[in-house]
Amino acid sequence: MSRKMTTGVVSLLSVAALSAGTATANAHSAPAAAKAPAAAAANCGDWNRAVAVPWKWQKLNDGCGHFGRGGLRMGYSWAVFKGTKVCVKAKGFVNGKDKWYDLGCGKSGSRTVPWGNVAAMKEIQVKGTATFNWK
Repeated sequence: MSRKMTTGVVSLLSVAALSAGTATANAHSAPAAAKAPAAAAANCGDWNRAVAVPWKWQKLNDGCGHFGRGGLRMGYSWAVFKGTKVCVKAKGFVNGKDKWYDLGCGKSGSRTVPWGNVAAMKEIQVKGTATFNWK
């Protein structure tokens, strides 16, 4: 594939991602353009995989911007699939300032923390002996 063709496909993917569902004129790039928005959209709602170590708190973020509003509470969940347990702290916000909340320890859990009118990435701190998923 020529460099010019590659650039054209990237442009089609960008346009497709922004206009979600717009048909493409080039039949050869249509399957790639159709798959890209679904893959990109799924990342922010999907589970994130991580490993917790017992000797220190490790900070992780989900890489996605979350837009809040007054009174919003942000949900955090985790589930260990290999190992014993994980201890979790989650970032929330009070009057626009970040604050860490202790969510507890265990093989799985789900909690909410105050978020409010803030745009930020979800972050957790973890410690334990486990490989786990979180969102």
